[in-house]
Amino acid sequence: MAEFEDRYGQPALDRFRTGKAYTVSQAARLAKTTPQTVRRWLLGYDAAGHRMVPVFGNKQQQFQEAGFLVSFLELIEVVVVARFRHGLASGHPVPLDRLRQAHAYARRAFDLPYPFASLNLRESGGHILHQFDEHNPDGPRLALDLQGQWELPGIVRSELQQMDFDTDHPQQDPFALRWFPQGRSVPIVVDPHIAAGRPTIYRRGITVETIAQRFHHGESVQDIADDYEIGRDLVEEALRYAA
Repeated sequence: MAEFEDRYGQPALDRFRTGKAYTVSQAARLAKTTPQTVRRWLLGYDAAGHRMVPVFGNKQQQFQEAGFLVSFLELIEVVVVARFRHGLASGHPVPLDRLRQAHAYARRAFDLPYPFASLNLRESGGHILHQFDEHNPDGPRLALDLQGQWELPGIVRSELQQMDFDTDHPQQDPFALRWFPQGRSVPIVVDPHIAAGRPTIYRRGITVETIAQRFHHGESVQDIADDYEIGRDLVEEALRYAA
């Protein structure tokens, strides 16, 4: 992606993670939020008496040119913000304006275009967002003091742990490679290099959608498992996820 390399002076990202891959509805389902939320967070909106600025910077021109589709890295940032929204001990959602400011702060601190989809957030996000809290004290704190260490809220830390990064070459590629939306104990993965980023059975490339379609067309769990040479438990996990 030449514009990434030109602007940030870093190696270009592969097109599978930056290319437009998901409809708004698909992204919302994966992120466990609503299509209206995804659209507003990415584009903002203007309505009578109310205007909302995009959470992730001004992407209006980008979507006008490419059509309203969401890339894998944009999806990951939506996932992280969704967890931040409900991840504080107070139980009150974090105001979007504060998350917008935190995203802009992390973008500058990390010098990255997708700070909330980066290994930097997982490894030093607590420290950076503590600095943000100190500079912006009017609002709920986004970093928590856990035994003298500044950490991200637990639900955010947990979600970031379900993402794979190139930890051997973080300077060359700091961004998420794939994501296990149900946690690593469930072998369902969202990998932008496989099946156009649709959820698949890990290391098998079988889409969850295909398994669900076959089951709803009357095939038994055992027949599907035998056909793909996978365990019944994997078929059942896929069906639960697809439900």
